[in-house]
Amino acid sequence: MKKFASIAVAMGLVASFAATASADEVSGTAANATTVTGSTYGDKFETVITQTDLKPATPMIILTKATPFHLSVGSMTPAGWLSAQTIDTTGAVTTDSAGNEWREIYTWLGKAWIKVPSSAYVITPAL
Repeated sequence: MKKFASIAVAMGLVASFAATASADEVSGTAANATTVTGSTYGDKFETVITQTDLKPATPMIILTKATPFHLSVGSMTPAGWLSAQTIDTTGAVTTDSAGNEWREIYTWLGKAWIKVPSSAYVITPAL
């Protein structure tokens, strides 16, 4: 019974607030309105992003199997391993003395290098 009484009191308070809000005097009616004759905005469109702000996207590499990554080009000891996934590159590319292509990538350890395996797909964005 106490819960029912509490709910009834709460409903009564909400109803009284609604009645008070709807009974407030309305100001700024159509009789007091002014007519706007001009615009404060210019007709010229301002570009937010310019051509110099656009930077070409960096290549993405799709790894199809677990691949080691290294902290430097030509390193024999991997800093970690990446599972099959798509990774973003910084755009830096180099070739070692054996002719292997190395690309700089972003990892959870910061920037690192990956020797691009033959099973990977390199997606170069169109310019």
